[in-house]
Amino acid sequence: MVRIQQLSIDDGIDIYNMLKMIASNENEFTNPVQEMSFEQYKEWLILMDKWSRGEGLKEGYVSQTIYWLYDENIPIGIGKIRHALTESSRKFGGNIGYAISKEFRGKGYATVFLKMLLSEMNKMNITERVLTVEKNNPSSKRVIEKNGGKVIEENSDRWILEIE
Repeated sequence: MVRIQQLSIDDGIDIYNMLKMIASNENEFTNPVQEMSFEQYKEWLILMDKWSRGEGLKEGYVSQTIYWLYDENIPIGIGKIRHALTESSRKFGGNIGYAISKEFRGKGYATVFLKMLLSEMNKMNITERVLTVEKNNPSSKRVIEKNGGKVIEENSDRWILEIE
């Protein structure tokens, strides 16, 4: 059964190992855990938990909540929901980001995960849903379109899509 779970400061080695399988910066998705020791990862969990409540944010940052995608009890992806958009994130990153561990890609998980993240956004009363996709990643664009996304802008590097 596929499910999502919000980040917890108690998340363990299974999440850490999954994050080590996702590049540090791939298709606009940043994964700082790729470069971290397990001890640093545990500190990062505490920081991300605070950020989800708007505590300790760096200047120019907004609150964000992180979720894990599981199939059965195996973590296979990470998703981020930014609670608001800045002018920068409106053009680079949007307010939803996700990545699936390489061994699980191409199996429809991203489409299901995005649908679940959109449901979480509904619960948070976040109505503006903007995602940006590098043009070298048309499969991610298709995932967004399968979830109702429409291109609202594009430039030479990326598409900017909105989901109503």
